[in-house]
Amino acid sequence: MKSSSTIGVIVPEISNTFFGELFSGVEDVTKKHNYSLLYSGNDNDKEADYKALDMMKMQRVRGLLYIPAVNYAALGILDKLQRKLDRMNCPIVCMDRDVGLKCDIVHFDDQSAVRKAVLALANEGHSKIAIIIGEEENILSIQRFEGYLEGLKQAGIQYDEKLVLRGSYTRVSGYQVTKRMIAQEDQPTAVITCNNLLSKGYLQAVCEYTHGKTDLYTHIGLDEIDMMQYLGIPYNCIQRDAYELGRSAAELLMKRIEQPEEAYQHMILSSPLIHQTF
Repeated sequence: MKSSSTIGVIVPEISNTFFGELFSGVEDVTKKHNYSLLYSGNDNDKEADYKALDMMKMQRVRGLLYIPAVNYAALGILDKLQRKLDRMNCPIVCMDRDVGLKCDIVHFDDQSAVRKAVLALANEGHSKIAIIIGEEENILSIQRFEGYLEGLKQAGIQYDEKLVLRGSYTRVSGYQVTKRMIAQEDQPTAVITCNNLLSKGYLQAVCEYTHGKTDLYTHIGLDEIDMMQYLGIPYNCIQRDAYELGRSAAELLMKRIEQPEEAYQHMILSSPLIHQTF
C-alpha cells in the first residue's frame, strides 16, 4: 500500500507539441528529485479522464500533475471529480486550466492574453477581427472568448457573431473552419486562432487558397509554431511557455510532497504577445 517513486502526468493530447514541451519542463525537475514519470492522455474526454485517474491510483503515484479533460463545473460534476482526486491520497497540481479544484494550480491568463491581442489588432486599424476557437463548453474556450469580447469592448468595436468560428481544438477542425471563413461574403481583416493545432489548420487552408502565402489576413496564433521559426516565416503569436508551465508545476508538486500542510498556491504565468508582421 506504499506509494511509488513515480509522478503521474495526465494531459489532453500526448502528441501535441505544446505538451511535449511541458513534459520537458516536468522531467528536468523530477529527475533532480529521483522520480520516474508515468504519462497518460485523456483525449479531452471525461470517461478517458476517469480511466487515466484510476490507472494512476492503481500505480500508487507519489504525486500527480493533471490537466482536466472537460469543464467539470459546467457539467455539474466537479464534486465527483474532487472526491475522485481526494481518494488518490497523493499531492496534486492542476495545470493549464482552472476548473475550481481544491489543489495547487498553475496556468496562463488566456483571457487577458486574447484581450491584448484584440487590442493590438485594433490599434493597427482592424475592426473586423475573427476568432477561431474550440468547443463552447470548454473552460479555455470560455476564458478566451471572454477575452475576445473584452478586447472588442475596450477598443469600441461592435461584436459580430459571424466573426466567431467554432470547431474543436484540432488541426483538421482549424482547416475546415478556415475554409468556411474564406468562403464567407463578409470577410475579416484579422484572425486570432486559439491554439497551436487550430493555427496549423488555419495556415494550411490559407496557404492552399493563396498558393503558399500566409498573409491573407493579419493573424495571431495562441502558442508558437516552431516550424514557422525554422523556415524563417514571420509569425505573430501569444507566447505561452509550455516548458515553464511544466517546470513550475513540477516544482510546486515537489514542494507539496515535502510540505503537505502548506496552503494551496494559485500561480498565473505571463503570456506575452510576440508580433513580427505588424
